[in-house]
Amino acid sequence: MASRKCAPGGSLTNGSTNLIWWTYADKPRAESVAFAFVNMGANFTNRAMLIRALGLDRAVSAPIVNPANHHRYILLSASTWKEAEAGAVKIGGHLATIRNQTEEDWIFKTFGNYSGTQRLLWIGLSDRDKKFHFTWSSGESVSFTAWAKGEPNNAGGGEDYVSIYYPYHSQHNRWNDWGDRAKDPIGLPMNGVAEIIPEETHSISPANAETPAAIPVAEITPALNISSSSGAIRLQWPAGFSGYMLEATTSLEQPFTMFGYTEELNPQTGLVAVTITNPGTQMFFRLRKP
Repeated sequence: MASRKCAPGGSLTNGSTNLIWWTYADKPRAESVAFAFVNMGANFTNRAMLIRALGLDRAVSAPIVNPANHHRYILLSASTWKEAEAGAVKIGGHLATIRNQTEEDWIFKTFGNYSGTQRLLWIGLSDRDKKFHFTWSSGESVSFTAWAKGEPNNAGGGEDYVSIYYPYHSQHNRWNDWGDRAKDPIGLPMNGVAEIIPEETHSISPANAETPAAIPVAEITPALNISSSSGAIRLQWPAGFSGYMLEATTSLEQPFTMFGYTEELNPQTGLVAVTITNPGTQMFFRLRKP
């Protein structure tokens, strides 16, 4: 149990430096701390303003730790994707990045019917910068997808943001691309799932974490070379094919889809290169001419 020392509001003055500290009776644990300063005045009675200032209006759930990756997740209030992402950033994270089926299932089971309400769940995937070129708002590489049948299809144009279907839907626990909205066509709420990664997990991997097996170099027409190094996958192909689209899938039973990546052209070798920093344990790639 932590003991928090706080100074009374009257002792905080403009331009002053104040120290706030924690002491623990037992072993310290990882914590994230956010401060919001509001000038309440002597007769402050606006509870709604205080709730907004503290960010409590954006959260439906308390932080919940995923025991598999030790990341903290918070179900945000129903909103558009842009509002949900902004709220996630404000509390120290992004909308959730999904790296494998285990994370997908945990998020769906934890939040899809939270408090007995069927919900669509906004995740951090979008193609708002380049159509059908999906990227995670966290900046991580896309190594896993779970699209519903026929998706993404950009129906009607402007479907730039991805959510997980609710439990009662025929495509439950699968993804669909949507416009920026707060409810689906039948009125169900669309809630963002914020993911906050503790600082220590950015640089330290769990001792029992699985390391993707080394992938031998393979050649695929048109001359797509795939190799692995230090847990990352590197793909290279001749610059003459720079107009081709790189697509991937984690299962040949699922369609190939575009994903977010950055091309690097090496003029000396005449090769285009892409590095995927967090690959899945099984991935299939292809180059497709648009």
